Amino acid sequence: MDPVTEVLIQYGAVGAIALMALSAVRVLFARLSASLDRETQRADRLENELRALNEAVRGQYLDTIAKSSEATAAASRAVADALAAVRRG
Repeated sequence: MDPVTEVLIQYGAVGAIALMALSAVRVLFARLSASLDRETQRADRLENELRALNEAVRGQYLDTIAKSSEATAAASRAVADALAAVRRG
């Protein structure tokens, strides 16, 4: 036995209660530590998923802007052609 346990055992019931309390604290700390590790891994996983989703949305957004720009350019050319036709005749 370790010295702390021997000293606590010498105190009888008080020592037994102290040993149980120390054991409970140890168990609670282990659970808290495991929970913290799980939540850290979960946060990292969700952050990576969010990053991938943002990249996908950004790609779609850029495609939409490019198509819109092409449509705007075509509309501008059509208006310019119409104005030129009106001026000519």
